[in-house]
Amino acid sequence: MIKFCKKCLYGDEHPLGIYIDEKGICSGCRIHEEKDTIDWNDRFDELQKLVNSYKTKDSYDCIVPITPANDSYFVLHTIINVLKLKPLVVTYNRYWNTKEGIWSLANLRRVFNVDILIKNVNIESVKRITRTTLIEHGNLNWHCLAGQTVFPVQCSVKYRIPLIIWGAIQGIEQVGMFRHTDNVEMTRRYRKDHDLFGQEAENLLSVFNDLNEEDIFEYLYPDSLELISAETRGIYLGNYIRWDPYTQHKKMQVLYGYRGANFLRTFDRYDHIDCQNYMGIHDWLKLLKHGYSKVTDQACREIRHGRMTRENAIAIVRKYEKIKPQISKELCKWLGIDKESLQ
Repeated sequence: MIKFCKKCLYGDEHPLGIYIDEKGICSGCRIHEEKDTIDWNDRFDELQKLVNSYKTKDSYDCIVPITPANDSYFVLHTIINVLKLKPLVVTYNRYWNTKEGIWSLANLRRVFNVDILIKNVNIESVKRITRTTLIEHGNLNWHCLAGQTVFPVQCSVKYRIPLIIWGAIQGIEQVGMFRHTDNVEMTRRYRKDHDLFGQEAENLLSVFNDLNEEDIFEYLYPDSLELISAETRGIYLGNYIRWDPYTQHKKMQVLYGYRGANFLRTFDRYDHIDCQNYMGIHDWLKLLKHGYSKVTDQACREIRHGRMTRENAIAIVRKYEKIKPQISKELCKWLGIDKESLQ
């Protein structure tokens, strides 16, 4: 029987792993409580000292992975205008781009005046990979997660830019996997176990699908010798800054014109505005596999920040999770599968 947190809406079968203590409060809520006790000025001073050691006059100071949505505006604002770093910005093309996402990426490049590298993997390989991960693992979004987490590391190795600066770490924000003061950094193991749900690119090759080494090549993580040689290091801003996505998005709207969008399956207008499928069929598959969807993640976040009661959150989640997304004929044609197989 699933045991649920008495404060938020998460159960103890969360796919990232969660612990509910003797008082009925989950580890995610407990770690969130740290945000009210940590001296964030001291934490930011620690971050400033860390990044200052990577500043250079001749090249980029760091690599910053972004998407056209989520926390990218806030991350770049912090890195450029607060930490005074010169970043090489990198992004992976998910292919399911919305008009809002295309505009957002163009606006981001303009308002921050940054150099951006965009990774475009050949479309036929992306189709084959997506069919495979959807059929074998029920995951429509694997190629997006794999691409956006490996491309920055590949760039670090190729261009000899050691420092990669990410936003928040999902394992802390959702389930309290670590403490903020643990200073957890991005690793191959965390990416495989949690971002990719145990499926690295090479694990996809099988006699039961049509994938080959050329399809997965662009998703391979650099080997340990390459990482050591480049001195690659990935840190998370969320360990040093009090993370609050809703407040950050509102600020980015005012400062840089960041735009939200309406979704069928959630009340939040700011996350994942760039992807046609993330808050649609991908979110529906998440509900079928794990028993909850993105609106639960966002409601738990709002409960913890004190902007929503648990009772209101339950009503909101029930309302939005009932809405079944439309499955487009274009997506099925693109994947080369029957629409009925996704119903």
